[in-house]
Amino acid sequence: MKAKIFALSIMVCGALSLSSCKTGLDLEPNDRLTDAQLWSDQSLVLMYTNNFYAQLPSEFNGIISPSWLLSSLTDDAMVPSTSTSATSARGIANQLFDASNSPLNSTWNSRYTFIRRANLYLQNIDKVPGDPALNTRLKAEVRFLRAYYYYDLVQWFGGVPIITTAQNYDDVDLFRPRNTIAECYDFLIAEMDLAANDLPTSYSTADAGRITKQAALAIKCRVEMLKGDWATAAATAKTIMDFKKNPLLATYTSVFTTPAATNTEVILAVQHNNSKDERGTQFDLYSMSPYYGGSGSNCPTQNLVDDYEMKTTGKAITDPTSGYDPTKPYLNRDPRLDATILYDNVVFKSRNMQMYTGGQDVTVNTGLGITAEKISPTGYYLKKFTNEGNNIMDANVRSSYNWPLIRFAEVLLNYAECQNMAVGPDDNVYDAINQIRKRAGMPNLPANLTKEEMISVIRHERRIELAFEGFRYWDAKRWKTAENWFSSAANPIRKATITYVAATNTRTYDFTKTVTYNRSFLEKHYVFPIPKTEMDKPGNLMIQNKDW
Repeated sequence: MKAKIFALSIMVCGALSLSSCKTGLDLEPNDRLTDAQLWSDQSLVLMYTNNFYAQLPSEFNGIISPSWLLSSLTDDAMVPSTSTSATSARGIANQLFDASNSPLNSTWNSRYTFIRRANLYLQNIDKVPGDPALNTRLKAEVRFLRAYYYYDLVQWFGGVPIITTAQNYDDVDLFRPRNTIAECYDFLIAEMDLAANDLPTSYSTADAGRITKQAALAIKCRVEMLKGDWATAAATAKTIMDFKKNPLLATYTSVFTTPAATNTEVILAVQHNNSKDERGTQFDLYSMSPYYGGSGSNCPTQNLVDDYEMKTTGKAITDPTSGYDPTKPYLNRDPRLDATILYDNVVFKSRNMQMYTGGQDVTVNTGLGITAEKISPTGYYLKKFTNEGNNIMDANVRSSYNWPLIRFAEVLLNYAECQNMAVGPDDNVYDAINQIRKRAGMPNLPANLTKEEMISVIRHERRIELAFEGFRYWDAKRWKTAENWFSSAANPIRKATITYVAATNTRTYDFTKTVTYNRSFLEKHYVFPIPKTEMDKPGNLMIQNKDW
């Protein structure tokens, strides 16, 4: 659906927007569509629905800026730059903000703006003439999208006001108190059930990428996991698995490079293309090594690299029987390491990366535009999601890779976690995890793991399989491990220090040194503050989050 969404994402004015705009349609002289015009034409409603998709949040467009992934707030990556956006990202990692200047203040505003538009849509869609089955499906799509934005708000802020009607400035109930987190969870589950009832499990090629029944159930499962309702969440994930509509792709790398029309594994993605004027991204520019003209953002840490097991034995590198060779630290590791991270001497763009001290990828070179702030402080650059064939020096080049919001590997991991928590490590848990490991080229899990051992295995597998897809941050919050994982005192960021001797073509490695990168995480940081501008409004009924 990429062409449809982004070629036809026409902003229909008047009915759902407070500002005027111009379109290619034959409009009245004031270039606005009235409510009557919009809701009397199903083709216009379809185009407007497409525009809702165009506003799905993509990490390629950033939480703070297009430069930084959510992983840079975790122990998986760090922000090297001193730019304004990098300072904001560091500010989140260091918790240097309050309710007046929180980087998430704009998220609160944008999500509720979208929710109001969705409420207007849902209030009017039933009266649109045309195919009633299409109206029913479109209503379910927008219901999902509204709930998805509430889900995003709840993750960041905790309980939020649930508003399901389009408010006006003169409404007597314009200001609402916050719903409890339990009420929000129940609302999200109910909304996803309603959406799932009216959504198909698949689409034609022309509509590939639209929201499916599996997408609604996947978000429902996530919310059930947040509630700790393990048996119910396992059953929800199993329903998706039983549809057999989203098989894993043959290789890990292909998941992130295959177009939506043929990418069976990705259940829902924010779709991008390589057009500068549409919704292409500059993620390659931001994340590649400065040697290629990149900015070196989202630098993977040694902490993450050390978590990739040995391919042959499936054991951690800290196990003396794993087969790990400290003189050849990247040899025979989990193949997902090569698909995710650029390390010293690996081939990328037909050359060997030089991450050793004095190497081209980590040394200031003003002639090549390599400045100190672009150089990785960890000794690694990100490979995942970057298009090796793109010439990022061309200002018109954009990445066409999609941002996966939900994919089947996550569903399998969710099922394994929930089933293990509900009944223990039965054969179903092993099968779900081993499907993912087999695709990656890794051996099956060892038999007879205890429930606690399986919990550790699943958490490891989520870190590796879903690296840089935005899960580590939320998983740590869900498991209440963020204070330890995201604190410099408890878990300092480590780097690779490599010395290369050209005369003998030998390298020595030191993975014990740490990076000066202050991070903190206290109990209050599990949620962000409600924006001060909202709290200060006359008539506000909300109570601020604790300690903010």
